[in-house]
Amino acid sequence: MSHPKKLTIAVKDTQISDLKSRLAQTRWPDQLEGVGWEYGSELSYVKELAEYWQNTFDWRKTEASLNSFANFEMIVNGIELHFIHERSSEPDAIPILLSHGWPGSVFEFHKIIPKLTDPGANGGKKQAFHVVAPSLPGYGFSSAPNHPGFGVNQMAKTFDELMVALGYTSYVAQGGDWGSAITTVLGALHSDHCKAIHINLCFAPPNWLNPWHLAQVLNAKLPVANWFPLFITKQEMAWLNSAQEFQNKETGYSKIQGTKPQTLGYALNDSPVGLMAWIVEKFRTWSDCGGDVESRFSKDELLTNISLYWFNANITSSARLYYETMGPFAKNTFHRGRVKVPTGVANFPKELFCAPKAWAASQYNLKQWSVLPSGGHFAAMEEPELLAEDVRKFFAEYH
Repeated sequence: MSHPKKLTIAVKDTQISDLKSRLAQTRWPDQLEGVGWEYGSELSYVKELAEYWQNTFDWRKTEASLNSFANFEMIVNGIELHFIHERSSEPDAIPILLSHGWPGSVFEFHKIIPKLTDPGANGGKKQAFHVVAPSLPGYGFSSAPNHPGFGVNQMAKTFDELMVALGYTSYVAQGGDWGSAITTVLGALHSDHCKAIHINLCFAPPNWLNPWHLAQVLNAKLPVANWFPLFITKQEMAWLNSAQEFQNKETGYSKIQGTKPQTLGYALNDSPVGLMAWIVEKFRTWSDCGGDVESRFSKDELLTNISLYWFNANITSSARLYYETMGPFAKNTFHRGRVKVPTGVANFPKELFCAPKAWAASQYNLKQWSVLPSGGHFAAMEEPELLAEDVRKFFAEYH
């Protein structure tokens, strides 16, 4: 393990020129008349965003904004790990590790970091944090694992080693998407250092006291849907129906990334428009935007996140995490046991999956359960104040 070194993000001029050249030479696909986003990313919007990326988006301005955070790099567990490390001036600040997911990046936290390090700026005395936000291995400015089987467990181990190396032998953790899975493993396997966790995507499965499993065990003739209302609320039933619809209509990407990420990589690593269309469709579908992606994210925000994948050429390594977690290495790369450290769960209405509270309580030592009024999968960008407030409230009591 090396010592942390200050990192200044500096993309080469030749990389920017290459991007603009590729955008100018895009060979566009056809699209059926009268359709919108039903078949995937809509042609006119993708053209509009590509034109903006080529002629208006200012990477150097974005780069300066990214460099306004304290960026570092350090070799941990064989990974050249990039991370933001912003310390609070508050004497009672709690060290917190923030973990992002796919198709996001550490940029997801650009709004919430100041709210956590300096909560007093919003008025009143609130819990403050020393924030550590790494780019996942194979994402952003972190190097990619060079051997098979580097999944969620290994990422959690890497992040725990990072926190200890920074002097944080007692810390808390927060995450969504893959960050939720990583945070869960930190709470389950690294509780000697990670003392409490907060997640905004809860993957808790049905348990033996739940009618889903009970119906299977008893070979019950009643449909599972007839059992659910006895154990969960109408709102939770609506969540499950929404999750089932997502499973049926929106999981093709995970099947591809979980089985053939290398094949996908040849296309997305070579075509900036292909990469952009693959990612922006997820930001539209997974957010609380009502079909208008720019009601939640500006073009600059969308393209900043996409540019991090493009300039670092890591869409393949990022997608590979699905294979490592769902494929032949699954048993060794993703812990699924109960989490005993205090856990807070924030449920945003347009999240991909919201588990019923009873399921979460069987999987986690559940101490805080919040149902938020708005927001989706990218909560730290969509609703930074709602998420920050939920995080502050929970860790002020449990840490």
